[in-house]
Amino acid sequence: MRPFTVGETATLHVVVTPQMTVDFDELGAVHPVYATYSMAKHFEEAGRKLLVPHLEPGEAGVGSAVAVEHLSPAWVGDALTVTARCTGLLGTRLNCACTVVDAEGRELGRGTTEQVVLPADALEARLGPAARRARDR
Repeated sequence: MRPFTVGETATLHVVVTPQMTVDFDELGAVHPVYATYSMAKHFEEAGRKLLVPHLEPGEAGVGSAVAVEHLSPAWVGDALTVTARCTGLLGTRLNCACTVVDAEGRELGRGTTEQVVLPADALEARLGPAARRARDR
């Protein structure tokens, strides 16, 4: 893995869609606002965006932890900015602090992510043939 600088950031721009609102499989639609689980996905995506340029050939990253504190709502159509900031690298584990703000700069959420860098072939072996077939469809 190429070196990281603590404080290095990656940014993801998101516009809230109906698919990002609170809608549970068994319980159905609950609230027409940006879901906490969508925020978690975007935190992981921003962290991955930070990681990818640092991977060497033959390396792969996989998420290992995510924590989210959802502070304020956002509605369908709202433009959001998600930022992942490197807070440290411990061995092959990249830790990030994440935030999401709306177009007015209002903080909607904050949290952390962790990703582990592994040899790509080791990750492929752990995923198994069914995961590879699903990925390659």
